[in-house]
Amino acid sequence: MLGRYKAGDRVSDNDALDLSALLERHDEYPQKVGKGVDHFEVMATEHGTNCFRIVRIDGTGTDFSYRHCITQRPPSRKQEVSAAFRRVIQLDLYAARDKFFSDHRGEDGKVSCAVTRERIVRDEAHMDHRPPMTFEVIVTTFLEGRGMSLDQVPITSGLDEQVSPEVTDVDLAEAFRGYHSRVAKLDIVKSAINLAQSSRNRIKDGRVKLT
Repeated sequence: MLGRYKAGDRVSDNDALDLSALLERHDEYPQKVGKGVDHFEVMATEHGTNCFRIVRIDGTGTDFSYRHCITQRPPSRKQEVSAAFRRVIQLDLYAARDKFFSDHRGEDGKVSCAVTRERIVRDEAHMDHRPPMTFEVIVTTFLEGRGMSLDQVPITSGLDEQVSPEVTDVDLAEAFRGYHSRVAKLDIVKSAINLAQSSRNRIKDGRVKLT
């Protein structure tokens, strides 16, 4: 991923979602995140190489090594399964975002963020799962309905420099896509809001937790 950017580039919103999940493995995660992540960018190091930089919502920033995240703190099974199922429906989320813009954009080409009411363009918009059926709840209820534990979900895991695991059972992946389509209620929000909520690991009242 890093090789696709040059120093000074802002990381795309799609790649930022993967980086946000990867950052959770850092052993200095609370210090790196601070008050929350606004976006990521690429910066040059004193050694002549590039690295990722966190830009926080308060305007401060710090660098971080994605290799450190991979090697120092392996993801939990819960994180891996959740990331794998999110990858299953990622294209559906993109399609939902594009349809929302097609149906609701104004003359300025923008729509309103469901959280801040700020007018936003397509490239800075993400689809957020509306409580109480958050993505975490959707994954949990899907597995409970099939009598499956986290350990029974077949995913790629532990691969070298793996950022996002994949569900390897095609039928299971398609079943999850169908379930997600039936129960998910999606809101369009500014990407920085989604990243900030993820980085602060907010748990809303009544949310079912993966175990």
